[in-house]
Amino acid sequence: MEHFPKRIMFDTNLLVKFTFIYNKEDKGVSLPKRLAKLRPLLTSFEKLNFLNIMTRWNELELRDILMKLKLDEIILESGYTVKEFADAEENIRLNKGQIDGVNMIILSFFNHSEHRVEPMKDEEMDMNRINKLSQEGFSTFDIILIYQAELNKCEYFVTLDKDLYLSKMLEKEFKVKIISAKNFMQKIEH
Repeated sequence: MEHFPKRIMFDTNLLVKFTFIYNKEDKGVSLPKRLAKLRPLLTSFEKLNFLNIMTRWNELELRDILMKLKLDEIILESGYTVKEFADAEENIRLNKGQIDGVNMIILSFFNHSEHRVEPMKDEEMDMNRINKLSQEGFSTFDIILIYQAELNKCEYFVTLDKDLYLSKMLEKEFKVKIISAKNFMQKIEH
């Protein structure tokens, strides 16, 4: 049995799912099965049962994704169809209140993470290594976040991305253990 708290880093895809959970709960909507399965992990995160590390790279990617999702929501609410998104994106922009709302979501994740924000540690990242792995088909942001987890001495990088947690190449390339959210939840429950 492992001792917790451990230093971990969540992949952005998990933070986005946590945002969906909060959004549905705020609206009083029941959670779909896939989100309901993640609720116990979110609860552990909220209770600070482990030390989640967030770097500015997490913040940057999360902001990009949440801004895009918010814009897509507004476009749909404005009556555009998915096929008309390109036209709509030329005409519709997020207003200050919507941008502030996204920034508040990000701040809430930082508040539930380790209280000090780790530096980006860019100077320690080998850009050739990142480039090589991105040429293998991995997302550049995923590689940067895994690298950040390693540089910040995290024991686990927790993700929903099978291409990451099943990759033998990444397992050999990084010291940090890349693990599925399901396997991580099993570890913290025992």
